[in-house]
Amino acid sequence: MTNQLLDAGFLDDQCLTGPLPEEWLLLPTVALTKRRYSWLLTLIVVVSGLMVAQWWWDSHWLFPLVVACWGLTGLIFLASWFYLPLDIRHTRFLLRTQDFLLQSGVLWRRAALIPLHRVQHVTISQGPLQKRFGLATLKVYTAGGLDAEAALADIEYSVAQALSEQLSQLIPRGDTDAEH
Repeated sequence: MTNQLLDAGFLDDQCLTGPLPEEWLLLPTVALTKRRYSWLLTLIVVVSGLMVAQWWWDSHWLFPLVVACWGLTGLIFLASWFYLPLDIRHTRFLLRTQDFLLQSGVLWRRAALIPLHRVQHVTISQGPLQKRFGLATLKVYTAGGLDAEAALADIEYSVAQALSEQLSQLIPRGDTDAEH
């Protein structure tokens, strides 16, 4: 079996979401806002929990821990403020007639080439923040695995629906004429 990424025909194959390789589809800019809200909410919940624990037990020894957590929260939020735009910019996807390509990662790059003949099913999910911002997560499941082969988080809901429909239509099915 030849590697489709190295095959000369790879670049000439019909692309359904845009030409290769310059115009991969990227995540929408609202995904950045959603991810920042998610980080901030998580950090606030953790620090608030420590503050409640300090108040509940009236322990003065917890005060330095709470102050340190607030400082750490600020540092993590600032770091995520600069990291998240890079992560959004480096996540891209491409649907072609024979396969689905996903690429992501800033420090650790990941790329997945999923042949459509291996796809079993596709799911779309939305968390509360994703619903608020009109985003969704598309998961592609392949033969031989219990977990999703690839998950594409924070894409526009309408794009997730369109990709799910296209993937479902492109998944090769058994020859039904041979069964009758």
